[in-house]
Amino acid sequence: MPSSRRSEALTLAEELLGDIEYSRLPPSDIAKKASRLARLLDDEEAMAWLRYEVAGYTPTTQGFMTDSELVAAQRSRRLSSAKDADPRYDIQSLGQLETSVEAAKASLAALTGSPASGEMALRVEDSRRDQRYAIWTRLVELRRRIDGVLGAIHEYAAARYQELRFGDTVESAFDRIRARVDADIAALVPGALPRLSAAFENTSSTSPEHWANAASTCRRLLKEVADVLRPAGPDVDGRKMGDENYINRLIDWLVSQSMSDTTRDTLTSELQYLGHRLDAIADAGHKGAHADVSQLDASRFLVGTYILLGDILRFAPAPPSEQQVGHGLGSDPGALELDNGPPT
Repeated sequence: MPSSRRSEALTLAEELLGDIEYSRLPPSDIAKKASRLARLLDDEEAMAWLRYEVAGYTPTTQGFMTDSELVAAQRSRRLSSAKDADPRYDIQSLGQLETSVEAAKASLAALTGSPASGEMALRVEDSRRDQRYAIWTRLVELRRRIDGVLGAIHEYAAARYQELRFGDTVESAFDRIRARVDADIAALVPGALPRLSAAFENTSSTSPEHWANAASTCRRLLKEVADVLRPAGPDVDGRKMGDENYINRLIDWLVSQSMSDTTRDTLTSELQYLGHRLDAIADAGHKGAHADVSQLDASRFLVGTYILLGDILRFAPAPPSEQQVGHGLGSDPGALELDNGPPT
């Protein structure tokens, strides 16, 4: 999901929770707002459910509910009776339920006027009391049904909010890593970033071929980094350092760098594991076999490669543009004076 759409959905989910908890909107508007959240998230199941809450269910004249209506009514806790193993559900829309509540309130107010007088006063008051009780009971039931639907919507909004908030936090953390790693990769391997962007897009595709391509991009990128940091050459202590032995070459480069043994061992282990997986996929492709790369695998390869390169490139030399001009002159004042010409 694009970050702008995720951000909009997160804001909407938070607003929706507040609307329900503080009764800022009528129930029918709550359902409409929840339906928009479902559309932003491409949640087809929730869209189908909330469509019934906005527009209503099957008219009673039809005499039955469709399967999708039954699922939606159960999700909204619309059960009105369950006698003789024959459950029945309220099929009014939220707007209709609200109208019924207002009508019941008006009827209750009309029966709460001045007390009756005359010979029939006692009988009239008894009748009014019975009517008030019946209306009150009806109001309680209507409120229960509305609260059941609102409770289901609140659960949906809360779950989506937590997912979006967690995803936004992870995305922000990854963006901080990416800001540094992008710069390091671009400085070391010009032209790599467009391929990385394409690989990230491939992980969002529905095509297995695109997922395999994303994995191949990881392998090529690691090899290009190895070509810069430790070009191919003669074997070292029995370890091959040829063109295709990019993992060995990266490990050999790490050995030559100043870092703790723990850091070196960790990076070496991660390189060997990732390289073995990526080489297996490449070998399958070379032999004409189907490279079995799932969408999750492709995403893991790409993120894993990205983070691993970030850790490796921390030890890479700074690009020439970042090195001090005149650094090789040392601190000899005379040398500096020669650059400025003879004193006047």
